[in-house]
Amino acid sequence: MPELPEVETVRRVLEKEILNKTITKVEIFYEPMITGDAKEFKTLLENHHFVKMDRIGKYLLFYLDNDYAMISHLRMEGKYFYSDESEPINKHIHVIFYFDNGKKLMYQDVRKFGRMELKLISELKTTKPLSQLGPEPFVCNPEALHKALENKKIPIKTALLDQSILLGLGNIYVDEVLHAAKIMPNRVASLITKEECAVIILESQRILNLAIKYKGTTIRSYTSSLGVSGEFQNLLCVHTKEFCKDCNTKIIKVKIGGRGTYYCSKCQR
Repeated sequence: MPELPEVETVRRVLEKEILNKTITKVEIFYEPMITGDAKEFKTLLENHHFVKMDRIGKYLLFYLDNDYAMISHLRMEGKYFYSDESEPINKHIHVIFYFDNGKKLMYQDVRKFGRMELKLISELKTTKPLSQLGPEPFVCNPEALHKALENKKIPIKTALLDQSILLGLGNIYVDEVLHAAKIMPNRVASLITKEECAVIILESQRILNLAIKYKGTTIRSYTSSLGVSGEFQNLLCVHTKEFCKDCNTKIIKVKIGGRGTYYCSKCQR
């Protein structure tokens, strides 16, 4: 699943290509992918253009020139591709945006889990889904994280995957952050100290920034638009690794909250 660094990479790549170009036509081949009325979605996009792109957590925001913004969540395997209008499509392309420069933006999603939705810009952060999100590590403080965890009788790994607690971390980066913070993933979240919360935030910021620098992590299927693949997988310390990069102890893999979890029994306590 694309996480914050991968989504940020997609945003940066697309921002260079699609802004200020008139959308001449929108084709939707799988209407359940659109939250709300698909015909209204097309109407509000056609003959308008994207003026800005942003990102909140794992959500992409495409700002339009008509007071609306398109919210896009890639979910498990969603990808955007920008190409010539003549480029053939495959059966996994579900939405296409055509531009007046002879190019098109295609959304591909093998599992069809991704979603798109149009909202008034003035309502973006006060209505679902964005209103339910917690702070990103870049703006969170130890006191806020500690308070969010104080009644959580669940593993810290599960808690950090909850986007209402800390936004943007997914399975890969939670494993890496907890390893860097020297915290076992199965520790009860409510028992994490304020000092440990501070370390979690600092390591989250460091690891996410580094992953953004290396254009995300490509383990199975992630690529951003225009074929950009992540390179952060080469810097992973525990996730999918056989031995810990810090101490060379054999990595343990378990399931926590149904998610494959990697940790080092020597480095983490």
